[in-house]
Amino acid sequence: MSQGRPAHLRARDGALLRGDVVDVRPAGSMVQVRLNVAGWRPAVPGQFAMVRAKESHCFLARALSVHSEAFPAGPDAPARVSFLIAPVGNGTQELTRLVPGDEVSVLGPVGRGFDLDTLVRPVSSPAGPPARLLVVGGGVGVAPFLFLLECLGRVPAADRAAFGEILVLFGFRDELQAAAADLFERAVDDLRAVGVDVRLDVICEDGSLGRAGLVTLLLEEELRREDVVVACGAHAMCEAVWDLCLGAGGAEAWFSLEAGMACGVGSCQGCVVPVAGGGMAKVCRQGPVFRGSEAFGESLHPCLSPEGSGS
Repeated sequence: MSQGRPAHLRARDGALLRGDVVDVRPAGSMVQVRLNVAGWRPAVPGQFAMVRAKESHCFLARALSVHSEAFPAGPDAPARVSFLIAPVGNGTQELTRLVPGDEVSVLGPVGRGFDLDTLVRPVSSPAGPPARLLVVGGGVGVAPFLFLLECLGRVPAADRAAFGEILVLFGFRDELQAAAADLFERAVDDLRAVGVDVRLDVICEDGSLGRAGLVTLLLEEELRREDVVVACGAHAMCEAVWDLCLGAGGAEAWFSLEAGMACGVGSCQGCVVPVAGGGMAKVCRQGPVFRGSEAFGESLHPCLSPEGSGS
């Protein structure tokens, strides 16, 4: 990992902590699990935790993006940490079947998060339109963005004023999965209450909420060169988002990449992914957040470039 990165963006060796389940709430086909975690250090949006039920039938913990966090008043009060989980395998199904009072182990927060200083101070041309922040999530990839929106609502007003608008663009498989978007309404309302122009748009692949399409359709209709993009979702979605950024003239973009993890601290090599320039990176330590050029390079995906068409 580069030693030149700001300290708050470097992967942290999060402590192994005890979490106590506070509540478990269905959110369409996903589930929001909230924990009390004593000793939890403040996280950066985009960071994650390795979570495992105390009475687990799974050997490995599951990597979950920090969905939200709060620190109640009181010197000994535990942090309230939330995770949004898609129950797609044994480990995630086990976590979504927990009930209040159950105990879990929590290793976190770990990983490299989004640089809030970059996001709230975009560069705009004095003669051009104001920069906007475009938040792009697909499926359970929306999970880290509630925390991001909550943090943006707490930055100084002078920094928030740098944006002309914040567009939250979410894509889901169907209407049931899209019910998770309701979790973001309060954060959107809170941003509006402090003077931020913010809009939340949702699209479903099957057209159950209107026209059918992927979230990249919404992004393509909105994206301008001056915009700053943050995205999380399937790898193919992230590649498509980056291609749109390049096609728009080089819009700045940051991606929270998904990868299977066993340890979450860089020991097992299980989350290694190829990055630009032919190198490899550990998503858990050097990510999960990467600048677009770091992850995908400065060229369009081969199937979209003129040289690759028809090949």
